[in-house]
Amino acid sequence: MNKTTYLWIMALALILPFIQPTLAANTKETITNNAIQRVRIDFTMPNGYVRHLLLAFTQDGSATDGFDYGYDGRNIDDFPDDLNWMIEDERFVIQGVGAFNETKQYPLGMFLTNSGEIQISLNSLENFQSEIDVYIYDSVNNTSTRLQDTNFEALLSSGTYLDQFYIAFEDKTNQNGAALSINENTFSDASINYILNSKQLYIKTKENFNSITLNNINGQKIKTIPVSPTQEIKIPLYNISETYLIVSIHNQNKSSSKVIIRP
Repeated sequence: MNKTTYLWIMALALILPFIQPTLAANTKETITNNAIQRVRIDFTMPNGYVRHLLLAFTQDGSATDGFDYGYDGRNIDDFPDDLNWMIEDERFVIQGVGAFNETKQYPLGMFLTNSGEIQISLNSLENFQSEIDVYIYDSVNNTSTRLQDTNFEALLSSGTYLDQFYIAFEDKTNQNGAALSINENTFSDASINYILNSKQLYIKTKENFNSITLNNINGQKIKTIPVSPTQEIKIPLYNISETYLIVSIHNQNKSSSKVIIRP
């Protein structure tokens, strides 16, 4: 081995320990920057079964809002009740899209054979470098429910619900122009009562209402409950601890409220 070759080997031996950590750091940063970001959603059916949904963001834009082979997973199940991503009028349980954009919203299709209470909840978020907000936007009732704060719950009749529910990442209330402004006319015949024996809220009117809001005595909102348009409903209040509740019912033109006392 000549002197020049020996000097080159010595130089590489001194430089490599500094190069390798840099290459590893750059590789790790590339993997992190290109990691798929995931939003996992759970849908609880009226019968109590749970459907898991996945929305995945590709930071390099390799997927789109349309159908992308290898990114989108079709629904191959035949459940009597279900919630799916809607892509080009077809049903999916996995949807891959482009880079995360908080202004976007993604449509859901709900298919119910059974009437009853449904729930949509946030299961987990993966690979987001900073906190994001996840909402269920109800375009019919013009409400946004932040899933980090509370699960979305509704009492719905059997049927197909399209163009109503969306996953969004900012409060879409009043942004999409989907709902009319509410006139403060009241239901002249509304009956709002609490049934002590069954611990149920009982509401009956002569006109349809499609939303119920529960507030505490200080006016702070506890829960909004969208319902299929109805004139009569019973709702259990097992998980609410307040003794005094302000119960409000709404449709697009009217609203009525009453304070109820729960012993």
